[in-house]
Amino acid sequence: MPGAWSPRPSDVVESLAEALVTHHDLGTMLTSVRRAPRDLAAAPRLEAPPTLLWPFTLGARDVQHRPLLPRRPSGEVRPVQLGSPSDPALHYPLGDGSETDAWTRLRHLAAHLRSGIPEGAPSRA
Repeated sequence: MPGAWSPRPSDVVESLAEALVTHHDLGTMLTSVRRAPRDLAAAPRLEAPPTLLWPFTLGARDVQHRPLLPRRPSGEVRPVQLGSPSDPALHYPLGDGSETDAWTRLRHLAAHLRSGIPEGAPSRA
């Protein structure tokens, strides 16, 4: 329905991540937003790259490969636990979609998480 109210993506991303972690064994998820038509049946066309960023979610399996590091991130980003308390995924809110420094936070978080990968551990990148 054109023009109808819809929630901001930031209002629904954490619950989407929770569902994917709980029911579909989410590995990792990086969420961004871009302007686009509501009609998914529209013909494909080139669009501008996303400029706004919300959260990064690290799945339970990846949290297990880095036992303490993801729970103690450097900087201002603090994770929210999703899924099972005994085998949690971690959801890092990087911004509300209006901040350009969310990309910088993502770079710092990614570097911090990469520093905790043990030698010889399987990489999923």
